[in-house]
Amino acid sequence: MNLEQKLQADCCVQFSQKYPEKRGYLFSYFANSNSAIQGAQKLSLGLVRGVSDLLYVEDGELIGMELKVPNSSHSRSHLIEQSRWLLTVPKHGFFCDSIEIFWNIIEGGSGIDPEVVLENCLEKKTGSVKWEEVKFKK
Repeated sequence: MNLEQKLQADCCVQFSQKYPEKRGYLFSYFANSNSAIQGAQKLSLGLVRGVSDLLYVEDGELIGMELKVPNSSHSRSHLIEQSRWLLTVPKHGFFCDSIEIFWNIIEGGSGIDPEVVLENCLEKKTGSVKWEEVKFKK
């Protein structure tokens, strides 16, 4: 299990322990494929690129959470795609890189602003970027 998966697992386990009555309100979207064939099959079944790692439904509204871990590197184009999805599809969408930010989002607060990540990524010219370089306003 990589660090991002561990963060996701920690979020899900803690949520299920704190809110057992909200089973099904927090769920994940598994987009990774093991092969091109499997990827094509998933696309034909409704897979959409850029959808958040975790989706949470509160009062009928969708909240998207894209998980990242500190000091990680990412494809700039993928972060742009994820930011645009967070800004357009769910009622609220945030990046999240800690269990504390996860709980802040769940409890009605906010996370890392996808608009800031998008703006910072659009300014970069490299193919990959460090998470710490794009998550905050400059």
